[in-house]
Amino acid sequence: MNSRIPGIEQTDLLIMVGVNPRTEAPVLNARIRKAKEMNGLQIGLIGSASNLTYNYTHLGNSTQTLEDLCNGHHPFYEKL
Repeated sequence: MNSRIPGIEQTDLLIMVGVNPRTEAPVLNARIRKAKEMNGLQIGLIGSASNLTYNYTHLGNSTQTLEDLCNGHHPFYEKL
């Protein structure tokens, strides 16, 4: 939880909320892609779906999605 950017390669699950690291943080996006390829990082995205150069699970794009995830009512919650 709350991994720093250098620790992204060791994390197993990443949930991004309202960000597009491909355009906002290219170095972070490259680290995420590397972790996905090397360690099987599972990625969930809440917000606008976009091409991040790797596969991810689009969880939704509303605050209701975030609330459902926090309350355990979203299918992706099982991965937490």
